[in-house]
Amino acid sequence: MFHAAIFDMDGLLFDTERLYCSVWKDVAATRGYIMDDQLFMACVGRNNADTRRIVLDSLGGHFPYDELNVLARKEAQSRMETSGPPIKHGAVELLSFLKTNSIPIALATSTSEKSARWMIDKAGLAPFFSAFAFGNEVERSKPAPDIFLLALSRLPGGSFIAPVHCIVFEDSPAGISAAHDAGMKAVLVPDMVVPSEYIQSLAWRIVPSLAAALANNLFAEFGIESNKYAE
Repeated sequence: MFHAAIFDMDGLLFDTERLYCSVWKDVAATRGYIMDDQLFMACVGRNNADTRRIVLDSLGGHFPYDELNVLARKEAQSRMETSGPPIKHGAVELLSFLKTNSIPIALATSTSEKSARWMIDKAGLAPFFSAFAFGNEVERSKPAPDIFLLALSRLPGGSFIAPVHCIVFEDSPAGISAAHDAGMKAVLVPDMVVPSEYIQSLAWRIVPSLAAALANNLFAEFGIESNKYAE
């Protein structure tokens, strides 16, 4: 059975991880610091509190994280103001397909509510979602399952939907671990971080893109055909 879907945002609906990586490198360089790819990858899928801890543990307590975080968010938003957030290929089609088939959809993102709502509204995706859960609303971020359980509870009738009947779309290892520990079916759509064999083993399905979820008829076993869609 399949009664609900939950989507991550950055790196999954939007191709923003590369944008954030570039922005953080730029703002860190203005203060004489090097933000390398390995450190950035360690923060993918984490909320701000965990990201702050990881960065300070790596670069030292003197690193002006709070100041640069504000600058990075402003710069990223500035770059998206003109053309909007970079929507991943197949995202709109997949969300439309699920909504057309009366599957309730929630957004569960490690990003703060203010930033996430701006992006979702700017991209015109807000009408697809019946519930939202944000990184600043849970004490434990991914890989803890809290944010997915919160998102499910906020869906219409969510209290009557067992986690096993919910499909989660995620790109990050932390997100896949969180979805698995929540007892949900995790669909891994890899982005910048190459998933380990262990993370792959936690996924219910692995698809190369959101478009492939439709083209490969991911929902056929639930009696919902989507193979008419092409990548």
